[in-house]
Amino acid sequence: MNTLNFSLKNTINKLEHINYEFDADDGIIWVYLDAFPKPCVTPQLVDDIRSLHRCIEINNGQLPIDGELQTVKYHVLDSHADGIFSLGGDLNHFLNCIENQDKIALEKYAANCIKAIYPIMTNFDLPIVTISLVRGNALGGGFEIALSGDVIIAERSAMMGFPEILFNCFPGMGAFQTLSSRVGLNKAHKLISSGNLYSAEELYDMGIVDILVDDHQGEEAVYSYVQNHNKNWNGNMAMQKIVQGINNYDQQELMDICCNSWVDTVFDISEKDIRTINRLLRSQKRYETEYQHEYSKVSVS
Repeated sequence: MNTLNFSLKNTINKLEHINYEFDADDGIIWVYLDAFPKPCVTPQLVDDIRSLHRCIEINNGQLPIDGELQTVKYHVLDSHADGIFSLGGDLNHFLNCIENQDKIALEKYAANCIKAIYPIMTNFDLPIVTISLVRGNALGGGFEIALSGDVIIAERSAMMGFPEILFNCFPGMGAFQTLSSRVGLNKAHKLISSGNLYSAEELYDMGIVDILVDDHQGEEAVYSYVQNHNKNWNGNMAMQKIVQGINNYDQQELMDICCNSWVDTVFDISEKDIRTINRLLRSQKRYETEYQHEYSKVSVS
């Protein structure tokens, strides 16, 4: 597990379900979605993301690293797992909540997901650029996390999509808002309701992926983007504020959709839909086994 090498002011000093690296030369914080034992949006992963984000916000976009405040200019979401960005929401948690009729627990999970994603969607209300580097499958909630970034860089082998309609549900953590801002509501609705997985190239052609690169070229693409963006930092930040104003993401609206409509929909699914979720869980086992093998290789302090 990763112990932070800087002091987190007013928050915990140990994160167990994400790893991170800070590149002081370019002001990049690399945030790796390394939830264990499965590469999903677990409650523990969400808590760790929120803790790190609170640190950035409390310190007004700076992090105390080795006794010196360093400015975060770029926030990059990534994963250490080969072929997996994130497999989406924690389906086991959903099923447990349904079985125990624990609506409050699912509402808490939903609210925390919004609280984790919203700062990325709104750039922490700071001059910070948010980037998603998708080097593997990003499904359901994992795709929503990727969409929360200003810039999506994807390697060609990546697949993304929303399978929720297959078990009579929908992605409730901001997918409609972030997709609509990229391709319009009509196209966003068609993509979400299809239940299909799309290749990175298909999503690039749709205007959803911003930068498409060959496999193993994603990190280089991030640094190339940062270097070009930095050349016109002031102008780019001014345009970012304009885009923020046009998107006008509303946290309360997101909360209402997620904690009310989405939770109610989850609790209204049928036994047949639950069987579909269980089939999806079984299909994830292959990915989880590969992920756990890759995770064991990650060097942490």
